[in-house]
Amino acid sequence: MKKGTLAFLLFIIGVSCNTDTPEPSPTFVDQFYSNASNLEILVAYEEDAEPYTEFNNKQSWDISENNINSLLSGKGINLTVPKVVGSMQYLGDYDQLDFTTTDLFEIAEDIQKYNNKSSDKGIVVLFLNGYFNKDGERLDRVLGLNINGTAILAMFKPVIESASPSFTIRTLVEQTTMTHEIAHALGLVDNGVPLTSFHHDEPNGAHCTNKDCVMYWQNGGANVVEFVQPYLVGGNIELFGLECLDDIAAM
Repeated sequence: MKKGTLAFLLFIIGVSCNTDTPEPSPTFVDQFYSNASNLEILVAYEEDAEPYTEFNNKQSWDISENNINSLLSGKGINLTVPKVVGSMQYLGDYDQLDFTTTDLFEIAEDIQKYNNKSSDKGIVVLFLNGYFNKDGERLDRVLGLNINGTAILAMFKPVIESASPSFTIRTLVEQTTMTHEIAHALGLVDNGVPLTSFHHDEPNGAHCTNKDCVMYWQNGGANVVEFVQPYLVGGNIELFGLECLDDIAAM
């Protein structure tokens, strides 16, 4: 794999998430709530896979920032989220369309600047100009994923761009996908953070039974475009249901 100048749970269109990647021990979430005081979202992007940063004269990344802050409310955790491409890391061109879990680990290793054992934490988000490859098969409907138990996320730009002809909807799909995957890394649903109510949709993985929550499995799959429709009118975008907020609040 050609590197640039710098160096799971799936969020997909039409199929549910899965978690068959072995979890490391201890996991990221195991060491998060006990001592976290700062969390930085470390974003890196490949050539032709730049994240969207504006829509309708608004900052796209306010969506993820506001919702992760809401999720972590009361924890005293300072969140840092990049808002412009200049604050993100350029990866260059990998000259490949398929990315395996091993590839993602290798790329993220060059981006991660925290050991995630101290109070300073980092989640790596990779925007790639290609597709996730699992067991030799290209999954060309996967929008994004979190390697389960880790602070590594991947976003697959060609799939995001295929979600809708509308730039605004694609931006919302990108932000909700990423927020969904960050929440998996932070322990939702029953993915390291214990339940405070019965809302784990266990047959569909680490997802929520609340259809109005971004963690509902079809809001991360076949219904993702439908899910973002209410947010087209603007205003505050609240993605998490009360059940998921309560789970994190209890930590």
